[in-house]
Amino acid sequence: MPVTTSTTATGPATRVTLAAVVAAGSGAVLSLQGRLNGDLAAAGTGPVVAAWLSYVGTFLATVLVVVARRRVGSTLHVLRTSASWWWFAVGLCSVPIVVAMAAGVPLVGVAVASVCSVAGQTVAGLALDARGVGLPAPLRLTARRAAAGLAALVGLGVAVLGGATTDAGWGAVLAGVALFVGGAVLCGQQAGNGRVTQLTGDPVVATLTSVTGGLVGISVVCALAAPLGGLDGVTLPGQWWLYLGGPLGTLITVAAAYAVRHLGTFVLTLTVVGGQMVMAVLLDVLGVVGLRWQTVVATAVVGLAVVLVVQRPGPRTSA
Repeated sequence: MPVTTSTTATGPATRVTLAAVVAAGSGAVLSLQGRLNGDLAAAGTGPVVAAWLSYVGTFLATVLVVVARRRVGSTLHVLRTSASWWWFAVGLCSVPIVVAMAAGVPLVGVAVASVCSVAGQTVAGLALDARGVGLPAPLRLTARRAAAGLAALVGLGVAVLGGATTDAGWGAVLAGVALFVGGAVLCGQQAGNGRVTQLTGDPVVATLTSVTGGLVGISVVCALAAPLGGLDGVTLPGQWWLYLGGPLGTLITVAAAYAVRHLGTFVLTLTVVGGQMVMAVLLDVLGVVGLRWQTVVATAVVGLAVVLVVQRPGPRTSA
């Protein structure tokens, strides 16, 4: 899950172009991660174990990034001297969306799942911005931002009601609602990771602490589900590529952290969402879900919501 910090769009044109490609690629990888976790769940692990495996993969990949950067000593020093409990607790906010993605993608497809989660993030982001969470000062709810929230809800309605007409029936509707709630809760992690990045100057530290907290949270869920029979019948598929969803999470974070320095928050958000939506539609076209008119309409409406809600940053902004 990506972490962004504030900056202005600076640098040579070639670096800006490369950053835009990297940002769009990170959005595409985000959709691919959801597809892999969904396929892993459908292949025998179930959504809870698929989410746990995804967190394990992200944690191990992040540790490898720290080692590769030769920042083990400095990272441990920051954790010993500066880390607070909430650095890890914000990772719990990503557990609902990871589980919802693993459970919802096989039912509604990657595109609808992405629409529902982005709608949740858009609406929750409006509320957090109005209270100044993660920002230097609150952003008042203007008519433009209110229209963005309404557009996001319309897109959500088209997506989940369209899901009710599929073979999954009302299970798809419940999945859509869960994805919306998961996307809304995810904003808490994004705000927390942004604050940790601001304090440490290193987005990898924020990734490491949040994924550690998330791994602990999903492990507790697994421990509670086991005696209730929630893990009965779990099997681990032999296809190695299904386990790549976790490592892709680290790749998404690093890509966003690089791109935001050259693009700024405004262009970064649009390119990430654009890459995410395009890849999500392609995955559905190439997969078993197929492309439905509801998916196209919902994707367009939520894309409009993102355009409306994101404002070009000034010389110094925070995200």
